[in-house]
Amino acid sequence: MQPLEKIMIRKLFLTIGLILACFTAVACEGVEFAFEPMEPTASSSGGGGDWYEIYFTNPTCPDESQRHGGLDEIVAADLENASLQVDVAAFDLDAEPIVNALIALEEKGVTVRIVTDTDNADLSSINRLRRNGISVVEDDRSALMHNKFIVIDGRYTWLGSMNFTSNGAYCNNNHLVRIDSAPLAANYLQEMGEMYDDREFGPRSPQNTPNEQLTIQGVAVENYFAPEKALAPLIGALVSQAQSDIKFMAFSFTHEDVGEPMIERAEAGVSVQGVFETTGSGTEYSYYGDMDAANLPNLQVRKDGNPRLMHHKVIIIDGQTTILGSFNFTGNANDSNDENILIIHDPTFASYFLEEFAAVWHEAQ
Repeated sequence: MQPLEKIMIRKLFLTIGLILACFTAVACEGVEFAFEPMEPTASSSGGGGDWYEIYFTNPTCPDESQRHGGLDEIVAADLENASLQVDVAAFDLDAEPIVNALIALEEKGVTVRIVTDTDNADLSSINRLRRNGISVVEDDRSALMHNKFIVIDGRYTWLGSMNFTSNGAYCNNNHLVRIDSAPLAANYLQEMGEMYDDREFGPRSPQNTPNEQLTIQGVAVENYFAPEKALAPLIGALVSQAQSDIKFMAFSFTHEDVGEPMIERAEAGVSVQGVFETTGSGTEYSYYGDMDAANLPNLQVRKDGNPRLMHHKVIIIDGQTTILGSFNFTGNANDSNDENILIIHDPTFASYFLEEFAAVWHEAQ
């Protein structure tokens, strides 16, 4: 039996409501599974390598007293396995399981380094970390330190759209990916060192990512950081290569270097479907209006159906290439904020994000 078939049989579904990668997201609605909740299970690439795990939140937003079994607890459980060092770059950090895990690591002698955005540096959770001996560095500027990543023991990297908060895990549509790759982790450690050690943020940050293009178990991977690299033109160039279809989920989408290539590909006959976070989509700057008014039969956009936030920043091209991370498709993300993206060229990896897109599209208006 092939690894992917094993995953399909095991359903990759947590009965507590967290979707890891349910085989058909829309079909899972209303279905009850009799399986016991599973530990995080590695997805398999097309080559059969167990090097990544993909997680999506199920944003039912229960009362805070009922928030259990979510992605915050899965991240915390992984942190507990750290033996050497944990590096956290978190725009926002208040999820109690993660905070508790970081404090426990510090108490047992594991090095813990944290960088956060100045706007969130006075949170009670951040002050609690400091009181327990953990050093927290803030960017001290008006632009955002918008990254959301964790590196464990220089090998395992968590990254994606989810802020490490209770609302991020339980109320908002988000994704996190856990990747087992020391060369990829080295990229994030380099970025962490620039911020934590050198206090270099935003445009001051040097462009010195050691492994921007790498191969993990036969899969081509690209990894970039903004604003040292202009990511909007890079994403737009990938979009311009689409041959059959483009699907996207966008919390904020205003940058013409991404928006115009999508419209041009739609005019050329490529199918384009997108879900916008409702908040801000009605402004003159959002590409929702431009795309909705284009009157192209193969260009369809919707506003999301989550009454809280649809927080993804994802583009899937031709069912092959997935662009994900912290990067909103905006000028501030491109020019000022500290951001990161991952580009995975693999249809199996993309299939899980297509399933998430189907679920979000189904709920959208």
